[in-house]
Amino acid sequence: MTTAKDAEGIDLDIKDAIEGYERFRMEFDRDKAFYKSLATKKQKPRLLWIGCCDSRVVPSQITSADPGELFEVRNIANCVPPSFAGDEAVGAAIEYALGALGVDDIVVCGHTGCGGIQALAEPLPPETDAHLGRWVEYTRPAHQLVAAARVPEDERSLATIRAHIQFQLDNLMTYDIVARGVAEGRIGIHGWLYDMEAGEIRAYDPKTGAWRCLLDEGAGA
Repeated sequence: MTTAKDAEGIDLDIKDAIEGYERFRMEFDRDKAFYKSLATKKQKPRLLWIGCCDSRVVPSQITSADPGELFEVRNIANCVPPSFAGDEAVGAAIEYALGALGVDDIVVCGHTGCGGIQALAEPLPPETDAHLGRWVEYTRPAHQLVAAARVPEDERSLATIRAHIQFQLDNLMTYDIVARGVAEGRIGIHGWLYDMEAGEIRAYDPKTGAWRCLLDEGAGA
């Protein structure tokens, strides 16, 4: 694949990033007091957001969050490996957010059209995508559940995405700091699903098993 360049031979993707940075610098200069406050005060995010790293799904845009408001963990298919799985990155972020930063709400947010979920429907060659192949294995329980339920093919993708989010909520509870916080009523965990076409978030209600519009009364509780 040939990298697109401008007339001066500059990579267009890098040029776009530099121009974006230039616009940020203008914004920074306009609001220096805010950015100085961010730099000099301890961060106090309101949510631990565990979401997919899909470039089309931007947590701060979806929630209209300012810098400093979301503590984000983003990976392929918004996975929360269980505490015994040996993945340090996600576990460390969970412990730091809850223990050091005092975050008291965790959102696991998946999205429609998730390629990470789709990956197991079209198996990856392990010799060429070893790391990716191992990672998307975390989505297998959802695939197995949906297959066992004999969900119609045209509904299977959405059903798998939803089931995967529910499994990640279960995985959160394998972390002692989460389980203790939930049991004591100090920590809330929330499963959300972002519909990219509709621009709508649906929240999972563990009491009823329903997925309700986040703007419905009580859906985000």
